[in-house]
Amino acid sequence: YNLSMISMKPLFGWLAYRNIPLKELSEKSGIGYPTLLNMRKNNSFTVRNLDKICTTLNVNIKDIMRYEG
Repeated sequence: YNLSMISMKPLFGWLAYRNIPLKELSEKSGIGYPTLLNMRKNNSFTVRNLDKICTTLNVNIKDIMRYEG
């Protein structure tokens, strides 16, 4: 399965636009900093972590990821 078709670029663009450091997202969401770094590289991630991010940032899933098929 190729995860490169699912992009987390919108999340990191959203964070940059709002000047929210990855470390802050890690602390507020409870997601480990290394896990967020892996997500930035489009490595595997869990639905649970996506849910934590959406809840922490008060966004919809479509705001933080996109399909690039």
